[in-house]
Amino acid sequence: MAAPKHIRRLRRSEGIKKFIEALEHDGGVIITDFTDVGTVDQANAEVRPWIEKQKSSQGAKVGALGGKTRTVTRLIMRSPTVREKFYADSLYQALCEHFLALETTTWYGDKAQTNISHPLLSIAIAFDIPPGTQAQGLHRDDKNHHARHAEATHYSRNRDMLLGLFVPGCDTRRENGATRVVPGSHLWGDEKPDFGPDGTRGVVDAELKKGEAFFMLRSLYHGGGTYETPLSDDIENESRTVYAMFSCTGVHRQEEISFLSYPVEDVKMYSKIVQERLGWKQSEPNLGWVDLKSPEFLLQG
Repeated sequence: MAAPKHIRRLRRSEGIKKFIEALEHDGGVIITDFTDVGTVDQANAEVRPWIEKQKSSQGAKVGALGGKTRTVTRLIMRSPTVREKFYADSLYQALCEHFLALETTTWYGDKAQTNISHPLLSIAIAFDIPPGTQAQGLHRDDKNHHARHAEATHYSRNRDMLLGLFVPGCDTRRENGATRVVPGSHLWGDEKPDFGPDGTRGVVDAELKKGEAFFMLRSLYHGGGTYETPLSDDIENESRTVYAMFSCTGVHRQEEISFLSYPVEDVKMYSKIVQERLGWKQSEPNLGWVDLKSPEFLLQG
């Protein structure tokens, strides 16, 4: 289970092929010019009030979240910037199409029918982690979908059912708990992984600056690091904020139930790509309809 020892850092101008190669080989890739600092600050301003509401309460204790991390759910509704600038980003959406779209040909009598199922948003959530938070255990996020993995020497199409996007609201470094990843572990099987006696074998820190982002296949072993060293003197108000968006194939259940999370009157105002990724377009040939019709007609008027 030898793993590469780094995560590649690419610019948009290098083209989607390079991003695909990096994801297939390593399981994750950093884009160094995903957005600009001003846009990140705008997202922070939209989300911060929701985080502040939780300052006096315990954080979420769900799955890998141990109780200190504050979360902002329904993020697509609560931050237009996250929705339209981060999640709807053309490169991320193109990567979702490449890795998650499903194309199959079936027969109806003697006629061949080819259909494509496009990806869906599985979840969009903000994590706000305070100093002193301990590292998460290394894990795969596709456990929620009961994914099974066969060990492989190279990547094959449609091996994954989920693709993640992490956009930091601040610089994330090893000292403040940057996400730890195990490059190449997306090709491992389901046997118990061996990270060595100290748990660091093959592990690297996916450190990010504001404006950068991390694309990750959710079969990749990863976990938040220990927030051991505050980066400022204002420990009371310091935290590490990360915006996380995950897409799944169009035939898998979404983690966040979008039809209950986002009122239809709000969805009408979203961009077309976001509407479709929330499930307001039928997965061909016949999955996700209303009255035997693709549901986008309900967004008209």
